[in-house]
Amino acid sequence: MFISLYLSAASMSENQIISICSQYAREFEITFGSLRCRELRPGGFSKNDFPHLCESITCQAIEFAYLFIQEIEL
Repeated sequence: MFISLYLSAASMSENQIISICSQYAREFEITFGSLRCRELRPGGFSKNDFPHLCESITCQAIEFAYLFIQEIEL
C-alpha cells in the first residue's frame, strides 16, 4: 500500500503503479516464499505465541521494501 501511495505522490500513472506493485509482490514472494502472513510466521498462529515471533522477518521485509523502493526510477 505504501508503495502505491508513494508512487502516486510522485505523479506516476496508474498503469506504472500497478506494474511496479506487481513486480514488488513477485519479488517478495520469490525472496520470502509467500505473501501470506500465516505462511511466513514461524509455526503459524496459536494462542500461546509470543508477539515477537515475526520480528526477524519483519526486519528483513522492511529492508527488502527499502531496497526495492531505492531502485524505482521516478
